[in-house]
Amino acid sequence: MSHPGCRLHIALHGCEQSREKVGDAFIEKTGFARYADINRLVVLFPQIVGSVVNPDGCWDWWGYSDIDYLGKDAPQIKAVWAMAERLAMQP
Repeated sequence: MSHPGCRLHIALHGCEQSREKVGDAFIEKTGFARYADINRLVVLFPQIVGSVVNPDGCWDWWGYSDIDYLGKDAPQIKAVWAMAERLAMQP
């Protein structure tokens, strides 16, 4: 039986868990990549880099990036969606 394509899982790291802070530990220790190998998944590991307003490199759950930080037009949501769309176009 043929199973064309695959599914996408987006794994958002926690505060202070970006690759900048922990190297490959989040990618390797969560098990997402290992699970993906046997389940026809592509795992996207988008990253947030620390800044003056967000020194711990957290995903925006309190509004530091924009007043509409939870809406579909929020900067981080738009960026992750663009990544997902780009992956969907890959052969």
